[in-house]
Formats: sequence, C-alpha cells, structure tokens
Amino acid sequence: MGETTIARKRRLDRRQTRGSRRATLGIAAASLPLLCCDGGDYPIAPTACDDWCLVTQRAGCEEDYPEGCVSNCEDRSIGRRFPRCEPEWSSLTQCYRAEPDSSFLCVEDESRPRPVCIDERVALTACAFPLRGQCLEACLREARDCGQPQLQCEARCRSQPPGCDDEQRALYACQLAQPADCQPPTTDTRDVSEIPCITEIGALLECAGLDGATSP
Repeated sequence: MGETTIARKRRLDRRQTRGSRRATLGIAAASLPLLCCDGGDYPIAPTACDDWCLVTQRAGCEEDYPEGCVSNCEDRSIGRRFPRCEPEWSSLTQCYRAEPDSSFLCVEDESRPRPVCIDERVALTACAFPLRGQCLEACLREARDCGQPQLQCEARCRSQPPGCDDEQRALYACQLAQPADCQPPTTDTRDVSEIPCITEIGALLECAGLDGATSP
C-alpha cells in the first residue's frame, strides 16, 4: 500500500511540474510583446517551434514535454526541413491556435489533434510529399466521418510500401471519390466484392508483396 501511495504522489508531482512548465511557456510567450515595448532585453525570441508546441500540446497528457517537443520540431518538422513549406506550416499553426483545447486528446500519453484543420494539414504534407498528402486526406476524412479521432493519420501515411506509388495513388483517388468506409475489418461480414476499392486494395497488396487474398 505504501509503495502505491508513493508512486501515485510521484506521478502527481511530475504532472504538476509539467503543468508549471507549460504555464510558464505560455506566460513567457504572451509577455514577449510587453517586454519588447518596455525596452527589456529578451535574449532568445520564441521560435516557430515554440509556437507550434504551445498550440499543439493542449490536452495535458502525461508525456507532454515542451522542451522535447521543441527539440523534435526543430529536427523533424516539415516546416524546418522544407523551407518552401513555411507558409503552409504557419497556416496550420494559426488554425490549431484558433481551436479550443477540446480539439486535442491524449494518444499514448501525448497530445494529438482530433480530425481538425484538415485542409491545412493536407496542404502542409502535400507541399513536401504530394502522394502522402492524398493518403492523409483520405485518412483524416475517415477519422472525422467514422468517429475515430484517435487515428494517427500522419504516422500511418509515413509508413507506405516503397515502389508502389501508382497503386497508392489509385487507391486514394478511389477512396476520396466515395463516402468513407466505416466498417471495422474485425466485424466486416460483407462479401469481398462488396468492399469499396477492393480492386485497388488488392493491387497495392500485390505490389507490396503481400497475399492478394482480398482480390475479387
């Protein structure tokens, strides 16, 4: 019993510490214009990644660390890796900023956006990776229309079989041309021939070297 109480206290302490860091970051960002107007020196101005993390870490999750978020953003974000995509990145940041906190949820203990700002998310991804942008559009529409806000569409669309661009392009075009298919595979009792885009799914599986069991 003692160990359980101690562990619980440690978790609460960590959450309070992270909450304090997030609050400090928000206050610092909000106070910057006042500091500048008063003539005070601010050695390092908030970066685009500071803004990004401030507007995306909104669900108060266990693993929301502003410092780690900023570091990861600087190293891996599309806006940093592809300077030509900075306008799209800025638009998405502004869109997230306008969303309420309820537009974000915890997935694997980290803040993630629900299917919001879809146009801006697709535009940013498509700026750097056009085919991945099509995948993202189809996935985000599924998340929105099928009530699956926990879908990690950006991560899903980064993991695609190489050398199958034509097959992927055909599948996403087919999916976007009709309503989202919300039938869970585990409870799907339809005949294979009744599954939307089954021909395109089969072609992609074949290209990826998987069994074409879904082919009609």
